Amino acid sequence: MGTQFPAVFTDDGRIGLEYNHGSQYWRSFTYGEDTMIGSKLAARGDAYEAYYTQPILGNTLSMQLRYTYIDYEYTGSGGFFGADGAAIDNDDAYKSGMMDPVDYAQDFRAYIRYRY
Repeated sequence: MGTQFPAVFTDDGRIGLEYNHGSQYWRSFTYGEDTMIGSKLAARGDAYEAYYTQPILGNTLSMQLRYTYIDYEYTGSGGFFGADGAAIDNDDAYKSGMMDPVDYAQDFRAYIRYRY
């Protein structure tokens, strides 16, 4: 679920907010990702994202600031069709002493994009 709306402090800037939830049995559709934390759409848990996009030169040149936070609830996020086994609640996996699952991940990006 997400929304995008005009920024109140510029004429052309846009602000976007997104929320994604993946259940224990969620299977990823996005095995390739360009961030260090992986895909927010592959998370078995909750993912939140906020971004600000500002055109600099029409649609040709723009800049963006983006923050993503993923709160993992189960193991196996981003796994390829169960290659890591069945999903286990992160708290149970940690208590068992057999795993040290990732609890959350954050990503902050700033970039300038040129389209031709």
